[in-house]
Amino acid sequence: MLLGAWCGQIGVAGWILMGLFWATFLGLVLWALSQLFAAPRGDDRVHQDVDDLDQRLACGQIDPSEYRTLRDELTSSGRH
Repeated sequence: MLLGAWCGQIGVAGWILMGLFWATFLGLVLWALSQLFAAPRGDDRVHQDVDDLDQRLACGQIDPSEYRTLRDELTSSGRH
């Protein structure tokens, strides 16, 4: 009965509130971690691909007509 009097002072409402607090806290932590390690969304991926195309054009790996064709395909697929 060492903790009996101490735990009894919280009451039912206190236990419910404490449970809600911890459930909310853990939910927020899990949500933050999922956002931190989430894969890029579709729009972000399109921007990354366009940036890669820009670099390939600047390095001379692709010609301007191929660049325009690929960029048009990427941007049109990103709108859907």
